[in-house]
Amino acid sequence: MNELFESLPRWTAAVPWGGVAALLLVIVGYFAYRVLAHRIGDQVADAERRHLYRKRIRYAVGTMVLVTLIVLFIDRIRELGTLLGFVGAGVAIALREYLASVLAWFYILTQRTIALGSRIEIGSARGDVIDIGLFKLTLVEVRGDGLGEQSSGRLVTIPNYKVLIDPVYMFSSGAPYVWDEMDFLVTHESDWERARDLIEQIGREVTAPQQAEVDSGFRRLGDRYAFRPGITTPIVYVSIAESGVNLKLRYLTHVRQRRTSRDEISRRVLRLLSENPDIELAYHTARTYRTEIDMMRFGEKKEAGAGEQPRPSR
Repeated sequence: MNELFESLPRWTAAVPWGGVAALLLVIVGYFAYRVLAHRIGDQVADAERRHLYRKRIRYAVGTMVLVTLIVLFIDRIRELGTLLGFVGAGVAIALREYLASVLAWFYILTQRTIALGSRIEIGSARGDVIDIGLFKLTLVEVRGDGLGEQSSGRLVTIPNYKVLIDPVYMFSSGAPYVWDEMDFLVTHESDWERARDLIEQIGREVTAPQQAEVDSGFRRLGDRYAFRPGITTPIVYVSIAESGVNLKLRYLTHVRQRRTSRDEISRRVLRLLSENPDIELAYHTARTYRTEIDMMRFGEKKEAGAGEQPRPSR
């Protein structure tokens, strides 16, 4: 073996073989990941599982490469131990948010309350989680105003450490159902009691297929937290408004089917109105009263002649 090394050219002694080995290791790890990720893309049809498997392979290959590099350069690392200690302290202060994001990443993976496909809201951002990275979450934005809790098509990134310091609203953890409310304003002359019963019946018919899943989801929440669901069936509340009687339907709907549920209920209520002439929707009305001076100003009445007294309008 010694004769083999002695037969090598002299310039090979100056080659940093440790650096060469490290470079080859990184290249091999990169191509190994590419090959495995390509095979997963061909064999796994489900998008969430495919993404999850690719992430696991990426972390596994990266960890193996990092550990191997540490073993290769362990002697040099020991020689620079004191210097690395000072440098590490400075880096920890300068990159404290990134370090906090890494800790939050471990928290997210262990708690399992946020996963791929979860709908969450942190700060002003709301959306469905499509990636859980080492430093940030990536969401497909969901907007309520004007879009009915549907995707806007925009991507939002949130640093992981926000999960630890900001309120996190989770819409699909345990029971992916939320309360929604719809207002129906009928005239004072309408049979509002019958309208209330019919709207409540419509709400029960629309939500009946999901009632079993709602109950089981709330039972899971009750097993995990001190949670009491209360009434889970639709109910209509009555209140007096300026232009009529307001009927507020309160019902549970799947977090991703809010617009669909509102559309179905609205269609049924419109059909109900066409079949029941004694029930009419109310709308805001205004009445304008004009004095005789206003009528003369707009030419609807001639001015009184000399000696004539203007007649009061009725």
